[in-house]
Amino acid sequence: MLRAENSRNSELFEDLLCPMLAQGLNVRFQARGGSMSPAIRDGETVEITPVRLSELRKNDIVLAKADFGFRLHRVLRLDLAQNIFITRGDCAQEDDPPLNGNQILGRAGAKELRLGWTTVRASFRYGWLLRTAARAQYLVEKVLRKTQPGHAELISK
Repeated sequence: MLRAENSRNSELFEDLLCPMLAQGLNVRFQARGGSMSPAIRDGETVEITPVRLSELRKNDIVLAKADFGFRLHRVLRLDLAQNIFITRGDCAQEDDPPLNGNQILGRAGAKELRLGWTTVRASFRYGWLLRTAARAQYLVEKVLRKTQPGHAELISK
């Protein structure tokens, strides 16, 4: 039952996503799963941009549609001449099955981060400072929650 429900959601996601990317529009969605942590955590909002295969580089994060569904993983190796792309989740121990270019739907350009009361856009190419600040905030809140439960609520509001 859960599989059919996830399959239906994937079909709806694809029906909305693909035409928008084909028109050159950026698409934002909430990522699910922990395979890309800490770069992308479960529930974070990610922005996907249309991309030409010739623009892809090693370490880019791409959204691809494979036989088992969608994945948002990092490019480890690419061979444009043979149209082969190897990806892997940052937390994974093994590479994903090879992709061909028509399975790559777009590149992750940025994600939204909460810094205190503000939400900011952090680029995957140049947003390392914001991502580091968000990670530090997360760790401080985690420590405060364990030591002073009332204090952590004030920080996260």
